[in-house]
Amino acid sequence: MRWYNNLVVRTSQSAWLFINSFVFAFGSLAFVFMNINTPFEATVGTQMFDFQNDLTVEQIFVQLTNYDESARALYHAFLFIDFYFPFFAGLVMAAAGAYAWRHLSSKHYEAIYSRNLFIVFLIPTLFDWGENIFALSVVNAWPAELGWAATGLVLCKQVKLASMVFLQAVVFLSLALALVKWLGVKTGLVK
Repeated sequence: MRWYNNLVVRTSQSAWLFINSFVFAFGSLAFVFMNINTPFEATVGTQMFDFQNDLTVEQIFVQLTNYDESARALYHAFLFIDFYFPFFAGLVMAAAGAYAWRHLSSKHYEAIYSRNLFIVFLIPTLFDWGENIFALSVVNAWPAELGWAATGLVLCKQVKLASMVFLQAVVFLSLALALVKWLGVKTGLVK
């Protein structure tokens, strides 16, 4: 996974790459909310599974009764976007972390880089993709109830959310510490 490590480092060193990754990731999410989620919610009566953080297996099958062909088409369109959005969102977070760690401690930054540890930022992405695959299975099989796929969807969602919250906290704390260090250097309090 050296290629991912290198991509994270290049993105963290280039404002142009970072901004484009950010715009691509979160612009696609804005597109989803404006053009896909609104008509989907009007049809089904609730948001897509991916936006329901407290989703249960039982709720999945209750909601599927409201899926018509239009809702299925909208969900498929969303899933197309949701296979690249998590990758770029993770890349943005990893690049922000790399930027912070490079300025906090070059020794620790080099250790993270040399061990290819930026790959950890793909954990939420991998579970988001798993969630998508299980969701696609559940939606496409309906009216047959694939309990194993619904359970997989819920489990992937929970691991995705937990790992995402943890990694975001690590990055935000790292950025805050890097800012404090930078201010300390600028004021002469830190050498």
